[in-house]
Amino acid sequence: MSWAAGLSFVHGNSFLHRLNPIPKIVIVLGLLVLSIYVFQSIAYLLILLTFTIVLVTAAHQLKRWWGTMKMAMVVALVIGLLDYVFLGNALFSVAMGLRFIVVVSAFSVFSLTTAPEDVAGVMLTMGFPYALTVAFMMSIRFLPLLAQEAQNIIDAQSARGFDMSTHNPIKMVKNYVPILVPLIVISLMKADSAGQALETRGFGYTKDVTSYNDVKPSAVDLVLVIITCIITGYLVYLKLIGLGFGV
Repeated sequence: MSWAAGLSFVHGNSFLHRLNPIPKIVIVLGLLVLSIYVFQSIAYLLILLTFTIVLVTAAHQLKRWWGTMKMAMVVALVIGLLDYVFLGNALFSVAMGLRFIVVVSAFSVFSLTTAPEDVAGVMLTMGFPYALTVAFMMSIRFLPLLAQEAQNIIDAQSARGFDMSTHNPIKMVKNYVPILVPLIVISLMKADSAGQALETRGFGYTKDVTSYNDVKPSAVDLVLVIITCIITGYLVYLKLIGLGFGV
């Protein structure tokens, strides 16, 4: 399974899938604030990671989430090693790598359970420009497509006898050149096709746009937003007054 499988929307009927995008956005932002600013302790970061695992399990998307997290753990390992080399603090290095994993996990849960059209509807409701909303929505859809194209290119090169297995970092970079070149060409072709499709459909002809999806929050959505804001705000307040959550 592609590493980007956990970053693309999958239809489902779980509570998270049925939930309005607004509380999910607030929950993700709360997790970002807590993981990046409030919590410095490895134990607290593990609690946040466990919370995201519970959410993705409830959404029945654990397999796709794990496909993305395997790549995230590799990047987190690199981040931790670099921090340790330059700072020499092992606990801080582990916390930095774990913080990256929590952030990726939170975004994965959101991406798996929230349709890009719903996100676009929220952005339009909040007053974002229509062109910016469409560009954001297309970028969300574009990433999984590029990941799949990259995997197809790797499979095609392997079928032709091209060996990418090496532990030499310089040779590893050289091995990716036959993959990056066709991937860039394919990306440009897809971008050009998307531009022509938008122009054909009259994109930008009028500023009076409507949204297909109704994103008005329900009472449950508002309650979740309030609870998330109260918890996040209280923990930020504790952090500001010196009751830190350090290592």
